[in-house]
Amino acid sequence: MKEINLWNKVVPIIIITFMTNLNIISAQSMKEERITMLVTFNVKKDQKEAFKKLLITDKNGALKEKGNISMQLFEHRDKPNTFYFFERWENQNALDVHFTKKYTKDVLDLSETALTKPMEILYLHDVSPLPKSELKTPLTSDTPVDLVVIFKVKDGMQKTFIDQFKKSIVHSRREQGNIEFFLHTVHGDDTKFVLFERWRSQDALDFHFAQPYTQELFEMFKSALEQPIDEYLNFINEIGYVKRGGK
Repeated sequence: MKEINLWNKVVPIIIITFMTNLNIISAQSMKEERITMLVTFNVKKDQKEAFKKLLITDKNGALKEKGNISMQLFEHRDKPNTFYFFERWENQNALDVHFTKKYTKDVLDLSETALTKPMEILYLHDVSPLPKSELKTPLTSDTPVDLVVIFKVKDGMQKTFIDQFKKSIVHSRREQGNIEFFLHTVHGDDTKFVLFERWRSQDALDFHFAQPYTQELFEMFKSALEQPIDEYLNFINEIGYVKRGGK
């Protein structure tokens, strides 16, 4: 009678079961991860005011949602028809709920006809995240200066870029004039990075630019970036800042 090796049958079953459970756990973990997004809208001139009104309503509604961490609306300083949402959500479920809201659907519906090109949504991963309790907001005495920088890094220079930035993040956040300083990788494009920074005043930003660790960044940019740094800088102005109670 031929001997049957049960082990050869059992091992594949164990492996398949393990991988299935691992995939379930991975999917669940992704659902629980904080979601950070940068959404860019390029609006037709004759649709600007109507679209801007919907964006403000969407932002104000999002700030009341339980799963929202922050929702900021900005207008490009030099391109007045370009708007940005910089938003953070507790997890994917919170974002899914947001997309069911009427004020969000109104923005999406008007986007189909009011934009010069499709909105761009970048899903971001924070390189050096902070807990919600450590997120800072502008003071009433501030005249904030805000920047979003969308870098395109030469392939092969990603590690150098991130390592240099990590040093700068530590120092920059300690500056008295800093409100936010966050570098993000972009899902689906390992050569694209997004820096979001907020300063209490122009003087605070000028002080930051003069620091040795910032000068080291600019030196690194010369060899790491696809284009000169000026091509990536976007100065932005926040629209309708709302202080959240208890946060």
